[in-house]
Amino acid sequence: MRYLVVLLLGLFTCYSAVAQNQAKDNPAGNSEKTYVLVTNKINGDFNYKLLDDFEQAFSGLIKENNSRELIFNPINGKYHYYKFIATYKAKGFSPDPANVKPEQTFHNILIIKTDDQQKIIDGYHFVLEWGEKPVSYPLFRIKATGITLQDGLSLKPLNLKRVMDDTDFDSDGKIKLSGR
Repeated sequence: MRYLVVLLLGLFTCYSAVAQNQAKDNPAGNSEKTYVLVTNKINGDFNYKLLDDFEQAFSGLIKENNSRELIFNPINGKYHYYKFIATYKAKGFSPDPANVKPEQTFHNILIIKTDDQQKIIDGYHFVLEWGEKPVSYPLFRIKATGITLQDGLSLKPLNLKRVMDDTDFDSDGKIKLSGR
């Protein structure tokens, strides 16, 4: 049983790395995604009850056929809440090469909360179409705080780390605060 767990974790690690890097190998697009503002709420906060128990909450929403995106919706609070979506096309990944779709549409969700001076306090990143049910979903959290949220801000300085194992987020993108 222990060997099976080690094997599964090894496969998942490879799968996670491929999923994060899928846009880099996409000749139809570029690896830098644009995260467009879709929600801006004053006096909002994250739903930490769902985020802190992400695995259970996410799996529950899938079973109930509810939108998995609900986890990232704001609740009432005292911060500025921002939700960004990056939409892009890339090749999907499957352990069986015969099942790989030539191109799929993916949506990356980035949620950020700031103080009144637009200094980042916390944030999360997730690929909404993560279809595989691995040992753990690739939810990333912002580790760098105090950075001012501004148009054109790159994701790299946010120091995104995977919640489960502190793995670095190895993709990039730019935040777009104004219109689509």
